[in-house]
Amino acid sequence: MSSTPERDNTEQQLARVCEALGIPESTARSARERFDGVRSVTVLEDKRNAAIGAAVLSLTTREDGLPITVANIADTWSKTLSDQPLDPDEITSLFGVLTANLDFQGTPPQPRALIERFGTDLGLPDGIIVVANRILVDVFTQDPEMIAEGTSPDGIAGSILYLAAKLNGYDDLTESDISDTLGTGQFTVQNRSKKLRDALGKERLANDDRYHLHPETGVPKSNEPAPSDPGSGDPNAKARPDGSADSPAATDEDADESTTAADDQASDSQTETEAGADEAEDADSEDDPAAAPEDEQDDATAADDDESAADGDDADAVVTGDGEFRDIEAVVQSLFPDELPTTEHVAAELDVPIATAQSALESAAADGDIDQKEAGSTVVWLPGDRSHLTPDLTEDAVQNEVDELAEELDLSASLRVFARGLVSDAVDTLSVEDANEMAGAAVQAASRIQDVDVEAADIAAAGEFEVRMLHTWLDRLAETVAVEIPRSSPESLAEEIAASLDLDETVREEGLRALEQYEPRDDDLEYTASELAAGGMFFAATVGGAPVDLDELGSVSGADPEYIEDAMNSILVSLCLALVRGELAYEETPWTGDLLESDLSQDFGDIEVEKAIALAKTHVAGRESQAVDEATIDVLLQE
Repeated sequence: MSSTPERDNTEQQLARVCEALGIPESTARSARERFDGVRSVTVLEDKRNAAIGAAVLSLTTREDGLPITVANIADTWSKTLSDQPLDPDEITSLFGVLTANLDFQGTPPQPRALIERFGTDLGLPDGIIVVANRILVDVFTQDPEMIAEGTSPDGIAGSILYLAAKLNGYDDLTESDISDTLGTGQFTVQNRSKKLRDALGKERLANDDRYHLHPETGVPKSNEPAPSDPGSGDPNAKARPDGSADSPAATDEDADESTTAADDQASDSQTETEAGADEAEDADSEDDPAAAPEDEQDDATAADDDESAADGDDADAVVTGDGEFRDIEAVVQSLFPDELPTTEHVAAELDVPIATAQSALESAAADGDIDQKEAGSTVVWLPGDRSHLTPDLTEDAVQNEVDELAEELDLSASLRVFARGLVSDAVDTLSVEDANEMAGAAVQAASRIQDVDVEAADIAAAGEFEVRMLHTWLDRLAETVAVEIPRSSPESLAEEIAASLDLDETVREEGLRALEQYEPRDDDLEYTASELAAGGMFFAATVGGAPVDLDELGSVSGADPEYIEDAMNSILVSLCLALVRGELAYEETPWTGDLLESDLSQDFGDIEVEKAIALAKTHVAGRESQAVDEATIDVLLQE
């Protein structure tokens, strides 16, 4: 571990971050004690103290059910580091070793993911889940200790769902339903719900549209954040890391507004505005415009104002549903990154038809004020002052892609919802540049967990991305979410391939041996399990005189033939160099006779493979007892 002064400095930073984020003292104390306990964890010796402290704090807040994300902690912690800011990925990369060496029962799930998971189990609609997340954030802002002192995050999540359901007339949901789902007592649910209600106040819960669903659409009536009252003197009131008065977790709550909600709001706005436009056109056709009804005159005036704005200095100004002028670039900047600036969200923010928002956005993009990026089928508009178009796309984009994939593949509602839950659990800690790839991995993971037969190739085809990206994202998800995602090893997949292609037992054994002996070089690609399995079998079949059709192998394994061939070449190079280094015995390696003492090497066309085979041939021609060191091998390969 690092020096004592550095550890002391990290402990001071940890205390400052806890204070800035309003983390209760009980949680902060647990984090400090755990950070002190990592002194004896030798595998962390080369890790930064700041990253370790932030990771310990993140896991502890999750364990206590606090709506604090890794991004919140990374951003706030980075403000205390002048030279080396923290990245969320650096924090989450330490979760595995910390949970293995400290007193965590696995990686605790995000509180939002718990609410979504239990809400799904209870058959509650998405709107209730959104309201429940709002209650969690608002109670935490009002009284952090109330959340932290709960006996378990599960119990808090269930009690919040119960309160959200009751506020919206879901009287069929009982304390018994909650307790059966969570495995807790009915009295506990009842008692906690009462405390939550008292924390926010009955009047606020009864009258604030933030907690109530629209009776027709099932969407929360208001998407405004909870009002702050800096002058209230509330000792628990706290500021975001950027200084604005609100809960630090409120940024994540915005992402809980489903795209369906945005679509409904935009659709309502579009219908109303188009109707007004029709009336305005009727009024224009009359000989006496002054005789038109008052509301028609208002529509005509708004249209004139809009036209005037377009002819003026600010061509990207849009007249909102309230008759105000809003600059489209400013709207995009106000949404990003707390909410994904899709066309639908911008339209909902302005209260204008989607077509109106689309036109203004395209005009601003043409002027270079904003940039357009496609995340799968979702179009995102980004502030133009970004140096590159690689944002950490938020939850909405990935959830959209999950829904589209589920519809395209005709998957069950339960599998879709489970995949959405995995996204909710992981999206805050994973850098997402391609929403469709992460969504595809979530769908694949959900299908494996629920033992549903969905082919990886079908998911990749529906999402229009490479199959290998699916496996890459599965690895990322497996390191982030709390549930175990079943995955197959290259060896088990190779067994399946051999059986499917009815390969000879000798070929099967040689393929498995090749996989066991394979040691990737630094410049090798990071192959997926299916690519390695297929590559190993392709190698064994080729040197064993039982050639396999590459396209058929790709179809059976679900891997791209191009990457299968690359994997085979990497395996062959690894084996040849291991032979030259003396790590493999010539007489105990069956493939050497077939490959090195024949013209079979011509079947391997990669230049690196040719060099490795030539080096191995030279080595076994009377020098097999003389091992060659790595430095010499590098020189010989270059020559």
